[in-house]
Amino acid sequence: MSFRRRRSRRLASRRRSVVRPIWPLIGLALAAAAAAALLASRRRTGDDRHRAPAGSADGAGDGRDAHGADPAAPRAEPASSEQLWIAGPSGNLFVRDCGEAAGGRLPVLFVHSLAGNGGQWALQLDHLRRRRHAVALDLRGHGDSDPAEDGAYDVPSLAADVGAVANHFALRRFVLVGHSLGAAVAIHYAAEHPERVAGLLLVDPNGDQTRIPRGQLDPFLEALRAEPLGELEAYFRQLTAGGDRDAARWVIEDLRLTHEDAIAAAVEAAADFAPLPPLARYGGPRLSVISDANSLPYSLHHLLPELPVQLVRGTGHWLMMDRPEVFNRILDDFLELASGESLRSGPGE
Repeated sequence: MSFRRRRSRRLASRRRSVVRPIWPLIGLALAAAAAAALLASRRRTGDDRHRAPAGSADGAGDGRDAHGADPAAPRAEPASSEQLWIAGPSGNLFVRDCGEAAGGRLPVLFVHSLAGNGGQWALQLDHLRRRRHAVALDLRGHGDSDPAEDGAYDVPSLAADVGAVANHFALRRFVLVGHSLGAAVAIHYAAEHPERVAGLLLVDPNGDQTRIPRGQLDPFLEALRAEPLGELEAYFRQLTAGGDRDAARWVIEDLRLTHEDAIAAAVEAAADFAPLPPLARYGGPRLSVISDANSLPYSLHHLLPELPVQLVRGTGHWLMMDRPEVFNRILDDFLELASGESLRSGPGE
């Protein structure tokens, strides 16, 4: 996988933090190590090409590699994308924009995870660019966007960045896709603006982290405040285990492009965000696409059994980068579902 991306000039000036020997007990880290060992065993024995159970996705047997990708497929930034800055609620936001809507099809807006950026959706932008308008932003303090002028990195404030991008491109109605922390942001935005969100696709979402005991969470937060980049790197190295090695390297590089103030503040905000009430307020099409490790007591699909869920095996947390062909097929199917819902409900395509 050869993700070609422009490195920020800020990378050279970043101080590399010392990694402390602490395994944070937040999000998916509790299950990551066990899942990684299982996946490694499957790959060594050739068991990766197993039969997928109901509700799972597997690229085996279709000419693709172990990550669900076509070996001949290019790995590059979308050729026709425009990269620009727009005015956000608390500083300038960097956006990757892939063209105008084609044939009235629903646009798609992508929201990345904590310490990520819109470039992590490059393979999805490239997949969609000839057929529909697709946009991916860098949230405040992430990638090439400005750090928050007001210091706010709570979920509603991050959702305001999404709103600024949607307004800038006049996206009257669109499908919203959010990964991890970005899923929490997408849930909040969809609950506040259900008339604009034609479908909500959650990619390995955080779950309800308010249910994590504070005795487990507080030591991690304390260490994170002291060494934001170093502590989060130790955590991310767990979450990329079992996935594509090149994608894992890009995830760590993207982490180092993140403003340090954004890291601890966003993690604390995510730990205080209760997703079930806003998710219940959104009545449109929903789907949670999860990795093997996303099976915790507070995972969304466990807390909300009526939430549709699809498992993608053989990935780390960044499953859209690890198995893009598999994920893109799921994305296409969901866009078709959301388009049908839009046609039935009135506004839309």
